[in-house]
Amino acid sequence: MTIGLQEHLHHHDHAHSTPRFDIRRYLPSVILAGYGLLILSLYARGILTWYINPSYVLPAMLAAGVLLVLAGTLAVRTQTVHCDTCCEAGCDCSTSATSYRVYGLLAIPLLLALLVPPHALASFSAMQRGPQIAGLGVIRGASAVKRVSLSIDTRTFSMEDWVGALSADPNPADYKGKPVIVTGLVVHDPASTPRGYFMVIRYLVTCCIADARPVGLIVKDSSKGALKDNQWVTVSGTMGAVEDSGQKIAVVVPKKMTAVKAGNPYIY
Repeated sequence: MTIGLQEHLHHHDHAHSTPRFDIRRYLPSVILAGYGLLILSLYARGILTWYINPSYVLPAMLAAGVLLVLAGTLAVRTQTVHCDTCCEAGCDCSTSATSYRVYGLLAIPLLLALLVPPHALASFSAMQRGPQIAGLGVIRGASAVKRVSLSIDTRTFSMEDWVGALSADPNPADYKGKPVIVTGLVVHDPASTPRGYFMVIRYLVTCCIADARPVGLIVKDSSKGALKDNQWVTVSGTMGAVEDSGQKIAVVVPKKMTAVKAGNPYIY
């Protein structure tokens, strides 16, 4: 009789005990909300397009909203489950070591995004990925680059236009004397360019930064080495040609080179 009364009181107290707050049960909600807020913050700072093509900004924002809704829903559902009641039924309410490892792995990209300031790709990334020079070879993904007619005034050509034109017709003779005005990132690579020349590049992005390819033009270095890697420059001049390793390639012969403020290195 005494044992039965004690068990009854134990269950009564257990049922009316205050649910204990356990942050471990909220980890999935925190991680989901973290990713959603990260996407929103990148958009608010105007740097989301450093990571993805502008065409995917709207889907990314919708995904951020879905993540926040899921995080809120999961947090509310978690509040309705009291661990004491669950354990009374004989189940295990503790978070396993495996779960911690999974949550830790999921949180790594989020932590890196918070700790490492965002930067656009620069010359180091170009050398790692291998710059693709317009007119020097077939550019991968050239179908994604706009092809243009040389019957129009080439002073309006962007870097994308020149890459498209030289991909379709790499013969330097077809461009001799055509005016050029391009802006981009300075990259020196003696292994890929003739002596006394450097590259002016941008990054061609199809989907996101993971598939960004450095593309650009070869420019004669009239600055006598004053321009360094990662500097931004606007080059005004004409198209010419130079022979390198028995092959004639299209190059820009500058009339003026002006250092400019760093811009968006990506073309889409």
